Amino acid sequence: MLHSNLIKHLLKSVLAGLFAVGAAWAGFLPSVRVDHENRPNYGCFHAAITLGLSPLVSQPVYVVFQDDSMVGMVSKRADILFQKSTDGGATWLAQDLLIKRGNVFACYPDITTDSEGAVYIVYTEGVDNLHSHAYCVRSTDGGATWSASVAMDDNANPTAIGWARIVPDSADNLFAAWNGNHDGLLHIWSSVSTDHGATWSPNVRVDDDTVPMGSYHTDIAVQPATDHYLVVASAPYWIRPGQIGYHSYFYRSTDAGSTFEPGVQLDSFDGYCGQPHVVADAEHIICDYSGSMQASGSTTTTEARTLYSVADTWGSRVPVTKFDSLHASELNGNNLAISPDGRVHVALMIYDFALMADGILYGFSADHGATWSERERVNEDSVDNQSDPDIAVDAAASAYLVWQDGRGNRQTIRFSTNSPLGVEESHKPQATSRKLGATVVRGVLSLGPGSRQHTAYRAELLDAAGRRVMDIFPGANDVNSLAPGVYFVREAASGRRSAVGVRKVIVAR
Repeated sequence: MLHSNLIKHLLKSVLAGLFAVGAAWAGFLPSVRVDHENRPNYGCFHAAITLGLSPLVSQPVYVVFQDDSMVGMVSKRADILFQKSTDGGATWLAQDLLIKRGNVFACYPDITTDSEGAVYIVYTEGVDNLHSHAYCVRSTDGGATWSASVAMDDNANPTAIGWARIVPDSADNLFAAWNGNHDGLLHIWSSVSTDHGATWSPNVRVDDDTVPMGSYHTDIAVQPATDHYLVVASAPYWIRPGQIGYHSYFYRSTDAGSTFEPGVQLDSFDGYCGQPHVVADAEHIICDYSGSMQASGSTTTTEARTLYSVADTWGSRVPVTKFDSLHASELNGNNLAISPDGRVHVALMIYDFALMADGILYGFSADHGATWSERERVNEDSVDNQSDPDIAVDAAASAYLVWQDGRGNRQTIRFSTNSPLGVEESHKPQATSRKLGATVVRGVLSLGPGSRQHTAYRAELLDAAGRRVMDIFPGANDVNSLAPGVYFVREAASGRRSAVGVRKVIVAR
């Protein structure tokens, strides 16, 4: 028995490695348009995405974005709009839902959900072109209705504020941060709400910058099951007297946002480095950032760095993707997400010098940011610019991306996923998860001989919430240890998108 268990453990380790190498084995599906903004001289920008609370097969996808009325290339007014899909991104609400009509501008939105399924949107709204506040709104009915907006910054008078971000902790307290000109310079400020966004704590300065230029472009995370609030931002430094550059910095609070430790410089670039992002699991904090060296001809690249928080030591700086002379990272295209299995996912915006256009690409790390997969194109390969991506992942480690699309001389929001339960269902109605026939199994789950013929075959068993329960091997699989209920087998052969399959099984006693 010991020998058998050891062999089984080794086999599972091998298969887990195959999953890690092929996290995106389903491939990204043709993109669909999210917004319905078709008026002349309007454009959609700065989309953010999150997933709702429900089983994987009906998990809502929420998107918020900025809608600008334009005069040429200049924004005249900006509003905040919301969209929702309940079929994996195949279709969206028939009309964009207005969250905030900007007095002058309402912009730079972010979106998240808590463990009870409530949806939160934060944004900046200006009272004029120079002064603004950061606001939060909440929906408890899946985005159908929204609360009144509540200011998160505690300025008596409006000031320059931007790029607010929001995330819940394990107790559903909300942590938010933004860059704000509270005291004459841009610094990173934060606040916490312990009552679902109804009120916010006095603002706390996050950064310890002393260079008279200002910090900005913050991103935030909370380490699971802790009160460790994490912030990254672009902060200035003196390159030489009279010349200022930027590094990417990491800041941590170990007391739920009351105080923050001194910043840690993430990068070693000697030119500009900025717009970092951060995610975390219980033992790892993974940051990425994009920057360049001052050497002639140097292009922007994206790196990652991991804080192993059990030992509290930083790992090496590693490239997130490999570049040739025809490609370079763009600064606002390196968003991160982390799935329950610990995989780190990245949405990249990469410039192609041959096409003279930006594209949206995807990669992942199966070892907490130490190494990264080859990048994979998400958007259709065209000369139209695609920019400013955001990413969310579900419990089965499938990725959901939105981005700004420039085709047809318009700015719209588009979406794609590599989930076999997502957009693909609209192209293959017979495979829709809600109509999947169920197979009842007792004790042993078997995959037929058709599954054995592929040497790079991969499959996993998901529970009703989309969490991976176990790896599945060709042949017989012991499921005696599983609780009775509904599960899903997700399977594919490497390199064959047509072989992707999802089928329902009922484990019975």
